[in-house]
Amino acid sequence: MSAAVLLIVLAAGTPLSSLEAATILDRLNAERAAAGASALRSNPALDRVARARAETVAEQSEAAAVEENGDDVSRRVREAGYEHELVEEFVTAGEGTAADRVELWRRRWPGSYAEALDGRYREAGVGAVRRGDALVSVVIVALSAADAFALRTVPIADLERVRQRMLAGVNEKRRALRLPPLRESPRLDRAAQEHAEDMIRRSYYGHQSPEGSTAMERVRRSGYRAVAVGENIAEGQNTPDEVLEGWMNSPVHREHIVSLVYREIGLGRGFGKNGRGYEIVWVQVFGMPRSGEAIDPRFRPR
Repeated sequence: MSAAVLLIVLAAGTPLSSLEAATILDRLNAERAAAGASALRSNPALDRVARARAETVAEQSEAAAVEENGDDVSRRVREAGYEHELVEEFVTAGEGTAADRVELWRRRWPGSYAEALDGRYREAGVGAVRRGDALVSVVIVALSAADAFALRTVPIADLERVRQRMLAGVNEKRRALRLPPLRESPRLDRAAQEHAEDMIRRSYYGHQSPEGSTAMERVRRSGYRAVAVGENIAEGQNTPDEVLEGWMNSPVHREHIVSLVYREIGLGRGFGKNGRGYEIVWVQVFGMPRSGEAIDPRFRPR
């Protein structure tokens, strides 16, 4: 998380109106479009914070305005109820039109202006307050926790693609140990996915549901007639490769992945916001069906 405060004194000109405050955002968005970045969405909570900051700065000296550290920006945004991953604040003071302000900011402080155009930011708030003949304007740009999480989960949105990547990864690990590959089971997929979604929906994490339901019970409800069942769960990892490596580095989880008992596998993943925050959870379910083949004695792990 980063935050900064910048004071810019602008040349004389037409006083800034409420409409001109919106024009600042329009100008920034035009520049962002030219740079290939998405437009900043106006956010009411950020607008309120920016307006309050502008009112405070209007009552202070310019020196006091720039002495306030960046951590205060983060605090004020949080207190307004805005969960953020990134936030930056830019304070401008002086006379001039919205176009004057943006142009001088761009020419004289290109580093801070480039920060406002950074494609990571998705939302903004703008506030403006008169101070004598001049005006104070505040621009806040931010990446919300919700937007950050949405970006983070784009690579795992396609469940079937995630399952195929996990199956390939598991069988690659098994092949390296001269073990037979596992087959994907739609019923085990269903049991794993229902457990992953249930953990997200009801804000818990564990092999047992709040009612005590176990992996074997979930598998049987899916219609899978199992002789043996195993389950791996994990939380927080961003990709199938990352979670698989974590499981392989854990002896108890690795035992399921390289077991000679299981013949089939299912995968579930869930993500969203719940009482525990923004979460990603993973579920791997292994099974030996009652109609399963006998274990080939030629296969022995290294």
